[in-house]
Amino acid sequence: MKNPVQVRKYFLSTLCACLLPSFAWSQQAYVVVPDGSQVEVERIRVRPDGSLVVTIGGQPRDITRDQYVRAVGIRPEGITQAQALIAQQNGEQAKPILTEIMNSSRYQSWDAMAGEMLANIHLNEGNPDQAQQILATLRERYGSDLEEFFPAIELVDWKTKVATGETAGLESELDTIIKEDQNRVRKGNAQLVRGDIKVRRKDLQSAVLDYLRTVYFYSDFPELQAEALYKSAKTFAEIGDTARLRKYSTLLNERHPDSEYASREIGR
Repeated sequence: MKNPVQVRKYFLSTLCACLLPSFAWSQQAYVVVPDGSQVEVERIRVRPDGSLVVTIGGQPRDITRDQYVRAVGIRPEGITQAQALIAQQNGEQAKPILTEIMNSSRYQSWDAMAGEMLANIHLNEGNPDQAQQILATLRERYGSDLEEFFPAIELVDWKTKVATGETAGLESELDTIIKEDQNRVRKGNAQLVRGDIKVRRKDLQSAVLDYLRTVYFYSDFPELQAEALYKSAKTFAEIGDTARLRKYSTLLNERHPDSEYASREIGR
């Protein structure tokens, strides 16, 4: 009988013979092995412990949890449907679709995409505890690789911490990202979330400065600017500055009329 090291080497050599050019989120299922190589498979079946049975050339092959880094299953049909519902601001109908995908695509990457969308729906509905539960489920599956594999989860995690008040150490982390990170979208998101933290502690004048910096320095990122304009207007409403409330709500409607933020209630 082959020892475990020989089995692992045999498995990797067999899979690496099936290598294809790199691609992501396609209609084809694939597995990433520990050396970083990407391997096309015909089907992925997941066991409760995260081990896989993959089909290659019509033959099933067992893969233990330590024999692969990441698996990407075939794109679930419900993803497109859920995205359309969310775009129509019908998150309530999207929730059961996304919940089903989280269950049926566990360990196959689509569960993380569905989880990110579902958590955002809960956050927008004012239910951060449910968002927190979704993140906990994904962390149990993907561990410390969660944000590396799925960068969008980081922003959901930040917003969930703000909404639940569990912000210890977060503002310092955001400060570092704003000062040092080279990814402008990440910096812009960090600046908005830092403003959210300040709003939560009623430091409104400082919060609105973070929002305004995002308005003026991230005009080339429409989604960031739309959120920043909305939050600027909303914060000026809380401050009682009706002139600047009108200014930034007007800018939001003029520049981003199709944004979800343009249809949100601002306040006074």
